[in-house]
Amino acid sequence: MNAAAALFPTVRRSLALALLALAGCAGAPPLPAHDAGFALPRQLHVAQTAPGQPAADLLLVVQREGAALRWSLFDPMGVPQARQMLERGQWRNDGFMRPNAQARELFAALMFAWTPQADLDAEYGAASWRAAGPGGGVTQRVLLGQGKARWTVTWPGDAQGPAFSIRTADDVTWRITPLKEQP
Repeated sequence: MNAAAALFPTVRRSLALALLALAGCAGAPPLPAHDAGFALPRQLHVAQTAPGQPAADLLLVVQREGAALRWSLFDPMGVPQARQMLERGQWRNDGFMRPNAQARELFAALMFAWTPQADLDAEYGAASWRAAGPGGGVTQRVLLGQGKARWTVTWPGDAQGPAFSIRTADDVTWRITPLKEQP
């Protein structure tokens, strides 16, 4: 076997790995164009429902660490489900946890929900979202992806309060409620 023939499987394997990496990036949830300016730290109760899965209660802690945002998601027993750092628009694992795509989707959807409506054009693009004012006692905001709703954020009542829900295109729903600080 000549050297070129021996090199071909290695090149093919490298190309396949590169394509897989690019495919993973293509599916990454959208992020705001600039670093988030919302108040931190935040501690949240997340109630998750998804078709074909049992409901899950989770605790999410979001805090600033230098130029990064640390997102830590725990089950009710305190076992980490996801730990991610977001720095300069890039996600990276925090510790030895395996990547959790659904948690990363939740984190990105929360940034969309927390972005002030006046900033949405600059952060996500003018044609990428829409809002519906108070109608039927709810306020909604939708982030579009390929012409369809990627995330639908719903606040009960006529104002964007601290408790809300997010529904994904895959029909996963997260009910978000802030946890009260204990003295």
